Amino acid sequence: MSLPRVVIVGAGGHGHVMADVIRCQGNARLIGFLDDSEDLQGRVTRGGIEVVGRTDPESMAACGADAFVVAIGNNRVRAMLYERCLEAGLKPWRAVHPAAVIAESASLGDGIQAVAGAIVNPHASVGRDVILNTGCTVDHDNVLEDHAFVGPGANLGGDVHVGESAFIGIGASILPGISIGAGATVGGGAVVIDDVPAGAVVVGVPARVIRTETTGV
Repeated sequence: MSLPRVVIVGAGGHGHVMADVIRCQGNARLIGFLDDSEDLQGRVTRGGIEVVGRTDPESMAACGADAFVVAIGNNRVRAMLYERCLEAGLKPWRAVHPAAVIAESASLGDGIQAVAGAIVNPHASVGRDVILNTGCTVDHDNVLEDHAFVGPGANLGGDVHVGESAFIGIGASILPGISIGAGATVGGGAVVIDDVPAGAVVVGVPARVIRTETTGV
């Protein structure tokens, strides 16, 4: 039986991380990248992977893939391209590295990206197209809504709620029971001890709001 053919949208650094995850999974065939960079069209990247087209609907439909992963850190852009891939008839691929630790009772949404060392503990619920980066921890009973991003080494205590398209930076710590609003950004290394409103940008120890942005979600 032939393996599913997966295309990665985005040929940057995270795209190569996802390529490694897919190769380590061993249950799909990576056919290449889709990327809009003019310099990359028809070329082979430093990781030996061909760029087979752009991110327009026509290229997505014609690339020969069955499934996709959108390997772009910007949550809004990733969400837009995720929907575009669905409209092109591709299926979201769950890219979960064998060295990620996922509790049996945890729930993973379509298109999730769990890098090596990511931990998802019991009864956590992770939505569609969520990125769980290297060595992050998602503790028990967390809820992560669609298109959220958890950076390398970030730690989420129990019963944390992360809203749609929220961004948790590298090494941030979220105390148990905290709610991070939709589209909010938690800066790298921040320690969050209070709920974060939708669209807010928080930094520091303890984290404080420095501005609020339009969420668009």
